[in-house]
Amino acid sequence: MNNISINGDPAYIDYKFDLYTVPVMTAILPLFYIIPTIFVLGKIIRVYIQSLIGNREESLNRYVFFVIFLQLVMSFFYMSTDYTTIRIPATGIITNWCASVQPNHYIKTLFVLSGYFNFTAMLFPFLLSILRLIPVYYPIRTDEMCSKIVRFSIPFIFLFPLIFCIPLFPALGDCRQLLGTYQFGAIYFHWRGGWWNMRLAEPLIFNSIVWLSGCTIANVLLYKKLAKLRFQRQSIQTKKAERSLTFITLSMFPAYMTNLALLVVFIFSPTSSAYLLALRPYGSDCDFVVVPWVFYMTHPIFREKKIVPINVVRAQAQTTV
Repeated sequence: MNNISINGDPAYIDYKFDLYTVPVMTAILPLFYIIPTIFVLGKIIRVYIQSLIGNREESLNRYVFFVIFLQLVMSFFYMSTDYTTIRIPATGIITNWCASVQPNHYIKTLFVLSGYFNFTAMLFPFLLSILRLIPVYYPIRTDEMCSKIVRFSIPFIFLFPLIFCIPLFPALGDCRQLLGTYQFGAIYFHWRGGWWNMRLAEPLIFNSIVWLSGCTIANVLLYKKLAKLRFQRQSIQTKKAERSLTFITLSMFPAYMTNLALLVVFIFSPTSSAYLLALRPYGSDCDFVVVPWVFYMTHPIFREKKIVPINVVRAQAQTTV
């Protein structure tokens, strides 16, 4: 990381893109697991819609399902903005274009969107953890309480990041050379000229710690309560659903970890953060890729039910008699 803009630099304007570099490979590799994941997400959406218009499943908490669905959509946007601000610029494919233009609001907007979706990615795992607590601690008022929490939380999640993004509105985005062992021409997007010289790094670190701690505490409370209730009779479907949601929650943690590690290193050692910058997008990939696959492979609502014709049932009953 550095503070020197390449905009207007003749050396970067004349840069020739090289297809055979490590950043190009790391930008292409995710396509092999992102594209299949989009099909899985389509199946999840289809099942979600069917559950709304059909009979409600015992194993399905529609509020939890709704939050997971929104989290996956926002994770897709987060991953996409990471692509546009980190992976694609690092390949060098847009270096000469970026160097030939002046700092502008378009580049800044891409950077701000990346920060915005970064904040939302932190909040959805915490909300999911809270919703999982409600049926355990308040089984009689589950629907009522979940409904109120979701109605308040969803607008909050979408509005809260604006507190930290609005100071960047007057800023202009620019392009800068990645340091470390990156080849010449490997760049990243940044900005300058925001209100109060505010940076996103410190608010992101603070929020990462707060929401990660909240998520951890909520899950500890959940598992303590479940340990006390483990001898109570529950349907197999409910147990499988609870296990699935546990796996989903755990699969959301890598995004917290990689993001927090990058931000801490960025503040104390900007040069070293260039190496972690290559790993950070894989944390956002976990949110979009691992979560839907875990959800789809482990939750009982996605298992097809075998329907036995009534005449077969009668024949089996007569044979038994």
